[in-house]
Amino acid sequence: MTVTVSGGITPRATECVLGCGTAPGTPVAVGPAAAGADVRQGALRALDELVAAAGPVAAGADVDLGGGFRSARIDGGTGDRRDAVLAALAVPAVADRLGPPAALLVALFGADATKPLGAATLAAVAGGRWAVLRLAVAASDLLGPEQLVELLSLAAPDGVDPFPQGLPSVVGRHLGRVLRPMSRRRRLTMLTGLWAEVCTVRLEQRRAERLRVSQAPYDVRRKLAQRRDAYETMLIERALGRQATLARAALWYPPRSFWEGRFRRALHDALGATVLARVAITAVGHGEAEALRRHHAELVAAVALLSGREIADAVRPVEGLTGHPARPGGYLRDLAAWAGPELSARRARGTRERLRTALHYAREAFSWATRMLTEDVDLGHPDALAALDALRAEPMTAWRAQVGYFSPQRLGAWRQQQFDERAMLAERLRAEPERAPGQVEVVGDLFWLGELADVEAQLMGRPEAGIEHWHHMVLARTRPEPVEAVSVAHVAARTAQLVEVGAIVPAKPRTWAELAAALTAGAAAAEARVETFAVPDPMRRADGLPLPGTDARVEVALRSGTLAGWAGYMGNCIATEYYVDRAVAGELVLVAVRGPDGQIQVNASLQPAGTGWRVEEIQARFNADPDPAMVRAVREWARAVAVQDEEPAEDAEPQPVRWSRRKPPQPPQLGGELADLAPVRPEPALTALIGAPATPESLVALRRLAPATVARLVRDALADPAALRRLWVATDHRPLAAAIAQAPASVRDKLAPLYRDEPLPGALRRLARSPRIAPARTADLVALRVRAALGTLLRADDPVLAMAMTRRPYAPLLRAAALAVTSWGALAGAPPTAGSSAGASPAAAPVAAVAARRRVTLPGYPESSLRDEGWQGSWPDAVDLGGVPAGFWEHIARHGLILPASWLGAGWPALWARANEGRR
Repeated sequence: MTVTVSGGITPRATECVLGCGTAPGTPVAVGPAAAGADVRQGALRALDELVAAAGPVAAGADVDLGGGFRSARIDGGTGDRRDAVLAALAVPAVADRLGPPAALLVALFGADATKPLGAATLAAVAGGRWAVLRLAVAASDLLGPEQLVELLSLAAPDGVDPFPQGLPSVVGRHLGRVLRPMSRRRRLTMLTGLWAEVCTVRLEQRRAERLRVSQAPYDVRRKLAQRRDAYETMLIERALGRQATLARAALWYPPRSFWEGRFRRALHDALGATVLARVAITAVGHGEAEALRRHHAELVAAVALLSGREIADAVRPVEGLTGHPARPGGYLRDLAAWAGPELSARRARGTRERLRTALHYAREAFSWATRMLTEDVDLGHPDALAALDALRAEPMTAWRAQVGYFSPQRLGAWRQQQFDERAMLAERLRAEPERAPGQVEVVGDLFWLGELADVEAQLMGRPEAGIEHWHHMVLARTRPEPVEAVSVAHVAARTAQLVEVGAIVPAKPRTWAELAAALTAGAAAAEARVETFAVPDPMRRADGLPLPGTDARVEVALRSGTLAGWAGYMGNCIATEYYVDRAVAGELVLVAVRGPDGQIQVNASLQPAGTGWRVEEIQARFNADPDPAMVRAVREWARAVAVQDEEPAEDAEPQPVRWSRRKPPQPPQLGGELADLAPVRPEPALTALIGAPATPESLVALRRLAPATVARLVRDALADPAALRRLWVATDHRPLAAAIAQAPASVRDKLAPLYRDEPLPGALRRLARSPRIAPARTADLVALRVRAALGTLLRADDPVLAMAMTRRPYAPLLRAAALAVTSWGALAGAPPTAGSSAGASPAAAPVAAVAARRRVTLPGYPESSLRDEGWQGSWPDAVDLGGVPAGFWEHIARHGLILPASWLGAGWPALWARANEGRR
């Protein structure tokens, strides 16, 4: 059988091809057909060693295998000769079998390579600077020899590899898509900026990872909370006296001094935890001794906040509890005493042990301060409120004079609502520019609480906390979002993707950052479009199911937005118009295979073939060749998935499946009624889910997330119970639905699919992509998906949702949830745990009836009826949660109105009354 090897070469009649297959990209050995068995076995062993050391791509480098045999690949594999030569060159045992240096230089950079370029290449190889060499090879078609020499002079910081993966040929195509309109000199400027940006990001990621691993495991937080509770209990017992009895404790009326001490401890511990965290952050980058030296003044100031007796009480051991002090001041005292020109080995070890608790002291201090100074003040105790008001009015002058500000960049935008008539801190600073911020700030501004959130976020690997002001509270998001390990290949793929979706490359950008910003802004409108793919029902049902024979799962693209997320990670062109248009027309189905860690392993395009599907194309990340076992698994699975559900009648003549390539026409007048659609103003409560500002681009990013990710983000947000109401109110804002409701009745039904989360008919697809409608539709879809996420949490009886509802019930959501749960008749319960069997189904979560069967009138104050306008008007909201109106009254007759039992710990009347506070 005649085969073609890499480079399109067909071996001569006197040559043979040795290998283990004929699939595209398979490594083979090409040599004399007359060679003996021993020579052939030696060539195959050398080939196996080459592939094991440098990967299958290296076989295309024409490496001398001995006995007249040379390495090659079956034509059609990923990568070209320059990828192969570069991969083989990195293996010292192979480098001297690649041929003369002049030939290698031409293979890497083309026929225009010069002696200075050769010298720079040899210097890079000798120095092990493979990352910059990969970038130079990728840019060989974009730069001249002189620019390549300059590019090869770049160096990466120690321990940083800006180009760890990705084939230079693929990266070169991506870079060419973006940089080709520019001059060579400007291309070099852009590539230098790209290199610097990736190095900076990877350094920050390394630092963030070092900060994360520098802290103790999370169970320390629970132990510190127990220690703090024991400490506060001890202080109460001390205040009651030695003759304390249960009756005396019940009748005890705490004096104002008790409340003053309690609130002041919360403030002082927050300030102390901030200093401890700052020392821990500095220690990661500069060592323990330098951190103590730099922050000695702050340590002394934090220790001075506590009396000697307070520190002694905090460090006194308690049987059965952790040995860590109840308050951070105990460790701060030690660190302040140890600061000096030298730090002994024993003290350095002790310093590290104390700094490992900084994150957990910060989290506990933030929680304690929030409870003491913001939430739990409605005690009906005049002395408590008076003491708190007095503390809030105290200036921060003394503290700021000693330690300054840890987050000065926030001062100009700090808009925390004050407890009195005082203006916000940012406004007061602008009104009194001659005064130092420390002379204007008071405790009630809670700026110190924002600084504590910032250092907590930094210890968790996030640059700063996401701050939101809510009445007299500071809400902080400190957990970092999952981020992709940025590399040259990743950034090149992402910028090329922006161009593919419609961004225009600026003519003369000055820096890579300016270029990336222009592309992002230009692609925002194009990415806002939502095109729904024509995916047959059998393939839709396969979405999320396991891939047989593997531990991975299949993800089917149902909308165009999914492809942009795939392409950004995979570094491929799956989101280009070629694939989008064919998927919209139903000519192919696009899938991803995700491993157990959630990362995509391969992308594939499938075409209908008879009763099953044929794999048209399948590629791994950065268009690398996928694992053959994964390819086989995908092919076998695709063949087994039916193309359509309908079974023809026995006497009917079978009809072939027809896949139209034509897009349905769009009536030109459709959508003209929406000409007055106002610009969309994104809801901050929604974009805060991903820690982003309220911009249209943030809404697009939120819309592109998978449902499971949205549910996780909503669940995380509900750790602050006040977020439940904000999310519900924000998701009630549907600009496109409101505009369509004002349209003439003759077209209202035709336009209705635009504001539903469902496939669009052909006549509306182009309209949905228009610049004035796409942002509004994105806002509507995000609102629907956030509510669907709340419905998912409700059906699973999620404890975080239950906690938020019981602490901050909201009447519109309570009504909608009650209608939805009753229409289901039961809850699904929590998903199986990691230790449960794969086939086990979760037990149904308990529900409780609010009223007796067949009862329409509901108890509580205010009394209500299911036939009231308030309850019946909540059905659209209930449908957003997944409620089913059909059969609702049969459920009422069978078991009455029901809710999750976890919501009714205090009973329905109490929950209903709290939800309606302020409405009476």
